[in-house]
Amino acid sequence: MKRDLLDLAARLTSERRPYALATVVRSERPTSGKPGNMALISADGVMHGWIGGSCTRSEVIRHALETLDQGEPRLLAFGSSPGRPDGLLPVPMSCSSGGKVEVHVNPVLPAPVLIVAGRSPVALALVRLGGAMGYTTVAEPSEEVSEDEVLEAAADELVDDLAETAARYAERPRGWRLYGVVATMGRRDERSLAELAAAAPDYLGVIASPTRMEEVRLVLAAQGLDADDIARVRGPAGLDIGAESPEEIAVSILAEIVQLEARPNESGAVGSGDAAAENAATAAPAEDQATDPVCGMTVPVAGSPSSVFEGEPVYFCCEGCRARFDASPEAYLQQQATRGQQ
Repeated sequence: MKRDLLDLAARLTSERRPYALATVVRSERPTSGKPGNMALISADGVMHGWIGGSCTRSEVIRHALETLDQGEPRLLAFGSSPGRPDGLLPVPMSCSSGGKVEVHVNPVLPAPVLIVAGRSPVALALVRLGGAMGYTTVAEPSEEVSEDEVLEAAADELVDDLAETAARYAERPRGWRLYGVVATMGRRDERSLAELAAAAPDYLGVIASPTRMEEVRLVLAAQGLDADDIARVRGPAGLDIGAESPEEIAVSILAEIVQLEARPNESGAVGSGDAAAENAATAAPAEDQATDPVCGMTVPVAGSPSSVFEGEPVYFCCEGCRARFDASPEAYLQQQATRGQQ
């Protein structure tokens, strides 16, 4: 990796801003991208570095942003044959070069943020264990001086205003993971839940008995909290492992978070539902895109070569595709329609 990319990656990491690294791992002539070429794609869709010509650029950016949302790397195979090895994601490329290239895209995400509401022994255990797992822990200061000192040493951030903190994290960029746990032990469960729910966390749990949770849900509904938000709350929080001590309860909750992140489609995961998707879209609006009718690639509308056919704009990944389209537009539009029906 070149020094300028290293410096940029270090700066984004220190600022807790997500990005993806794209690396050419294999290529077949004629292609301009060679193994070892690297680029960094920031969360706003800007590419820094070099991985080859324009025929791969827009697709790499699109897939890079998807990896930031999903947290999983992928290996793209541009111009791959039907008999590709498992693990490769085929991407159409029929531009003038005619080569093949494989690009590995890896998301680099900031540490998940764990907000703990409450000043109970379980809250303190969550902060300690969450920190040990590499989370950025945010906690409320304890009413006890001795516990204040412990929290100050264990938590990355102490906050007095939970609603203000949740509002700040609601504006997080794509790629961030946010977890919230209400450990107020019945003192202000409903208020804390409502405040944390406003941040659309990827996980939101409350430490309460089943009977108490029914009461909490009724109160939240009466206060006007969205029914979908209420349904996503995990309560009682944590996996049923027979936990009794504060530390065991904290382990059960963190284990549930890990499980839900590993199974994103399981019901109840706030971040895997509409709320998180809506939050990501708000944080980084998707660029208007179109499909190149010649090669089938997805390209951004802004800045891409374009033509006009029967009064409608048509966009391309490169000038070569535009020239081929202009020579026989009806044929390529028919080809695009057939591709869409498959």
